[in-house]
Amino acid sequence: MNPTSPAATVLDEVATWAGITTQPTARGATAILFEGHELGHVHANRGTLDLPLPAKRHAQVLAAGRAEKWFSGWVTKQLANSADADDGIALLRESYDALRAPRGASSPEQESATCGVFVEPL
Repeated sequence: MNPTSPAATVLDEVATWAGITTQPTARGATAILFEGHELGHVHANRGTLDLPLPAKRHAQVLAAGRAEKWFSGWVTKQLANSADADDGIALLRESYDALRAPRGASSPEQESATCGVFVEPL
């Protein structure tokens, strides 16, 4: 992976967040995990970021043109330039912050943003 690529920028940034780990996937992507929940994964070879989103947030992201529908509950975002990387980081941060929020203290916005696919440890 080119260290200055948008995909590398995303992975480098999320690696600085507390509790985030990354691991390779069976399909050659790099999964971004927080407490066993996959926030998304980066396909560096394709320059894409795929994210699972709850229904309300999924609809908002698609309506805003921030990503394209991928498959059931997932979106995909092209990482073609630094602006795409910045927006991809923002999407991941929204999911990360929602998962980190204390369960009793979350706002309706945080509740609708909560996402992440639970991943069994390797």
